[in-house]
Amino acid sequence: MTRFAPGAPAWFDLGSPDVAASADFYTGLLGWTATVVSDPGAGGYTTFSSDGKLVAAVARHQIDTPYHRPYGPGNDQHGMPAIWTVYFATDDADALTKRVETAGGEVIMTPMDVLGLGRMAVFADPAGAAFAVWRKGVMEGAEVTGVPGSVGWVELVTDGIGTARDFYPATLGLAPAETGLEGVTDPVWHIGETPVAGTQELGVTGAVRPHWAVLFAVRDCDATARRAVELGGSVENEPADTPRGRRADLLDPHGAGFSVVELREAYPAAAGGAS
Repeated sequence: MTRFAPGAPAWFDLGSPDVAASADFYTGLLGWTATVVSDPGAGGYTTFSSDGKLVAAVARHQIDTPYHRPYGPGNDQHGMPAIWTVYFATDDADALTKRVETAGGEVIMTPMDVLGLGRMAVFADPAGAAFAVWRKGVMEGAEVTGVPGSVGWVELVTDGIGTARDFYPATLGLAPAETGLEGVTDPVWHIGETPVAGTQELGVTGAVRPHWAVLFAVRDCDATARRAVELGGSVENEPADTPRGRRADLLDPHGAGFSVVELREAYPAAAGGAS
């Protein structure tokens, strides 16, 4: 049995110009515990845990392309910009690479093995939204999602929803569908009958390029937004009630965009599609 079906968001990591500073920010904000991976080949890769369960990680940012600058030139005052990356589960990263090329996407990083933990690759969709895929080895992905202190949801932020409707079914096997929520017109992405990701029009936050965004589940959106500012971050959109829960859009001290949301009972978990 596997926790994540192919196409489901399975892992989330932050590329940062300053791993230690980023670890301080997110542990202070979300109550995570940071652990540096001991393997010398990991290059300081640092995992985050919530209540003893893996939820995400941070590493030194090694990729500097336009795809990894969704928030524009203002976020690189510390060097290479920071950005969260969403990894989607796959059974075959190499076959998926071919599907991405056929569907009009770009291969940013060809498939590579990662310390026996799994196999990864990094792509961009035709509109320029970067994402990664993960073929599990020893590590399957996040050990918990959809609860406070973990990733609760991911969204494709784009101005290219038309091409996305063709690209993601052909590559990740995601099917666009209506949300069923009043006031929400952007499609939600399904694996079978299970919603696993959402969509948001580019320009709603400060992002200037398409990207995949992470939303962290929290118990108190307003308090978390205030704490982010205290820790050196900033607020892109103040806390507000939405059809899916109270939400705020934030930037960390190095310019990485993310959101926090108080999950409602009907809000689907990021690990939807697991079996």
